[in-house]
Amino acid sequence: MSVRFRAPEMTPIVLLLAGLLLATTGCVGGAWRQALEEDTPAAYYRFMREHGESKYAEAARERLEFHKLRRNPSLSGFAAFRKRFPDSDLVDELMPALEKPAFEAARAQGTAEAYLAFLDDFPRGAEAARARGNADYVAAGGFGGDPERLAQFAREHPESDFAAEAERTVAAVAARHAGRIDRVALVIALDETAPEARRVRQALTERIEDQAERLGVQIVPVPPQADPQAPGVPAARLEVRHVEQALAADAAGGALARPLVQGVTEVVFRDRPSGEAIAQRRFEVNVEDKAHVPGTSVLFSAAGRRFWDEFFVPLARWRNDHTIRPPIALGRPVVDVDGAGDRAIALYEDGDFDLLGLEDPMEPVTLAHYSRGEDHEKWSGVRIVGPRIALYGEEGLELVRFTPEGPVAERTFDRGQIGRVLGLAPLGDAIVIVGAKGMQWLDPETGEMRRVMRRVVHGVDAVDETLVFVDEETVYLATLDMLAEGRVIAQLKLGRTFGPNNVRVLDRTAIVTGPGGALVIDVDDPHHPKALAKLSSRSIGEILDATRVRGRTFLVGERGLQVLDPGLRRVEETVDVGPRQRVTVMGRHLVAAANDGIQVVDATPWAEGPAPAAVPGAAATESLLDGSGF
Repeated sequence: MSVRFRAPEMTPIVLLLAGLLLATTGCVGGAWRQALEEDTPAAYYRFMREHGESKYAEAARERLEFHKLRRNPSLSGFAAFRKRFPDSDLVDELMPALEKPAFEAARAQGTAEAYLAFLDDFPRGAEAARARGNADYVAAGGFGGDPERLAQFAREHPESDFAAEAERTVAAVAARHAGRIDRVALVIALDETAPEARRVRQALTERIEDQAERLGVQIVPVPPQADPQAPGVPAARLEVRHVEQALAADAAGGALARPLVQGVTEVVFRDRPSGEAIAQRRFEVNVEDKAHVPGTSVLFSAAGRRFWDEFFVPLARWRNDHTIRPPIALGRPVVDVDGAGDRAIALYEDGDFDLLGLEDPMEPVTLAHYSRGEDHEKWSGVRIVGPRIALYGEEGLELVRFTPEGPVAERTFDRGQIGRVLGLAPLGDAIVIVGAKGMQWLDPETGEMRRVMRRVVHGVDAVDETLVFVDEETVYLATLDMLAEGRVIAQLKLGRTFGPNNVRVLDRTAIVTGPGGALVIDVDDPHHPKALAKLSSRSIGEILDATRVRGRTFLVGERGLQVLDPGLRRVEETVDVGPRQRVTVMGRHLVAAANDGIQVVDATPWAEGPAPAAVPGAAATESLLDGSGF
């Protein structure tokens, strides 16, 4: 017996529901086709509002996120898109929009590996040539500052961020080789009817000749009207103009200024009579009218003593202004700097800092900003210590790490815990901290801290396991174990007049600085330190910091940047960058802190030899530059 199934009859109600279903389905399909044709975020928003439960809803979300990401491309957004839509066919369409943020991410990391990874994703992109040149430069360690290799690099990779500065370095080295300045014509412009004109001329000449002699430069006095082309007249010129004038009482800022007699001396140094200025300075002295003796020069008044303390001639042995890059204005005073690779950290007094990319110092890039949000706090120092940034000052110590979200405070030790910190130095994996509470040892990984000594210490650095530190009158050398026993290896008393307050150990040479000048000590054998030179502030001005790059030592202070001779016994020349308070090394460059930013100087022309070659394949995984924070 067979069983035959029979289809149910279509009732009017069933027929109506089926029609409605077909109509609805057709409506959704049409709406989706319309949204695709319009292909805008508004179209997909409208579709999802009206058909959020349809089978096309997920595709609408995908295309909506695609449009949002293409409009505001970011690597984090791209990663989130791929995670949510792993099989999306829209990934390839996003790549052109992502090239720029991907390149900036590679640039922030600043490693050859980062640039090569970028090239894997964008081998024919608009930034490919730029990335390829950057990768070659970083992998070669800047070619050791070799001018020939830098010139070749600039020719082969003109798109690279490093190409422009490579060309400037080549030009600076060429300027040094172009000619040495050993003799300088001194031209003093002075109104002979001015008070004590002859005495003023003689005093200026003697002071200039004395300073030039210490630099190894011969001064040849020449009358202003003399023919600069005459036989025996040096091409290089030091032009000095001195004027004195009475200034009447003037209402300024709501207060009545008293009448003054003002003396102004302007100094301009050129390599030839019609050449551009290599260096120039202006010095002033003001004497209240009632304190001025008529017929006398203000230079020999009681106020004139400060003039003679500050007066100096910024002589150079060549056109070293080719090494100076324009100041980088950061909008507020920079209290300290530290550098590594092609980047520098600029610290502000409130504890904020900027990490700056300086592949091209003429076009600085802010890679990261750290804000503490405490404007009333005072900070004075910054050091890159392995993968951390150490900030210190009156408020204590803070250790900052770079994370994918940016720089964040890892550990903070306030003034109550650690006291006012005046300096620190890495010692192995630990940090030695000095200040108002003496010397303390810190393990940055665990936060463990112990006191080493209670004497107030103003500055510290290290050579191997030996600490070199200063109080306000003495230099000490000791190991931690010896200090625990109350002993030191050696000490050198300089006195409160010198006032040592900072020390830098540079290639096994300690530079101790203070109001009295600078002391150079050979600490290659800490058990037998040798004082190489003591440079008085009367001859070189007040020195605030020192650094060394590729065999040459540089001092900074009220007279700007000064270069020591290879024997470290005298200042060889001045680089006219104005007063500076801190300096650090950044590759083949110097970075100095200024009142409203920083300034970069190319140290390559003074280098005694090429920098060490980069180690192939070396990875700075435990350094600030490993890119972990970008």
